[in-house]
Amino acid sequence: MKKLLALVLLTITLCLSACSSKENIEPEQINILSQTVWLRKDMSSEIIYGGGDNYLKLSFKQDYSYEIVRIKGDKVNSLYEEGVYTITDNKDVILNTQKNNQKTSLRYVLDNNRTLNRVTEDGQILTHAYEAYIKQ
Repeated sequence: MKKLLALVLLTITLCLSACSSKENIEPEQINILSQTVWLRKDMSSEIIYGGGDNYLKLSFKQDYSYEIVRIKGDKVNSLYEEGVYTITDNKDVILNTQKNNQKTSLRYVLDNNRTLNRVTEDGQILTHAYEAYIKQ
């Protein structure tokens, strides 16, 4: 009986130690930008066409791709840019695209979960209304 009890306890101990995992599984980061739309003034279209209702509409997709279109009022005029994006620490957003056979990256910082402010190459945050995207 003692041998049977010892065998049962040994089996339980082995099962528990085999089932516990020492690997640290990192939780998947939530894509806080997925399926969101952002707007900013399109100053170049404002200068050329005027009218006061020219915007760039930035749409983030679930697969970490993005698209920027030019809109006037509610009408989409043209595709401005498309590419992929990365998010670091739910604050820095980097848009990567290819223009004229050259890869380009633009960095933005997420401010108060409602504003994407452009960051220059030297780290300066641009807070001008025509540089910032506002969440819709």
